[in-house]
Amino acid sequence: MGLDRVVKDISDKAEAESRDITARAQAEASVIKKDAEAEAKRAYDAEMARADQAILKMRQRELSSAKLDIKKSKLNAEKDVLQEVRSDLIKRLSAMPKEKKVDILNKLINMARKDVPMGKIYSNAGDAELIKSSGYEYGGNIKCIGGIIVTSMDGSVNLDYTFDSIMEDVWNAQMKPVSDILFGSR
Repeated sequence: MGLDRVVKDISDKAEAESRDITARAQAEASVIKKDAEAEAKRAYDAEMARADQAILKMRQRELSSAKLDIKKSKLNAEKDVLQEVRSDLIKRLSAMPKEKKVDILNKLINMARKDVPMGKIYSNAGDAELIKSSGYEYGGNIKCIGGIIVTSMDGSVNLDYTFDSIMEDVWNAQMKPVSDILFGSR
């Protein structure tokens, strides 16, 4: 029986050592697993933070783009309204009653006479009869809404008193105030 006891002692010792090695291996595996889980969580959190930043930047770009699109649409609508106002003004000038047109043409002729006492006068075909008695030589028809162009005899002075050029000057000078009235100050 002595041999059985030695075998049992060796077997018990080997089993205890095996349990000890298994326990240490399990403990080490648990530490490795916890470290790996912690590292995975750090990597996951870092990726989530990067994704959140990317989403935030994307939202900001989309919001900026949407605001720009809205601003463009608003400006285009305002431009359309101003163009409509301009077109209406042109229609009104074109359809001006004859008496009023004669009065304005006479005032323009008197203004021109101060700088060009003698010369040629030009107008659109519809106003030609209204200005032929102006004292200026009739130079011919021009394409315009109305008004006159007066040129000195030597051609050195050219006065553009067409409704088109007067309207353009007033339009450019008054664009901001008109826009402020129609759309509010910016």
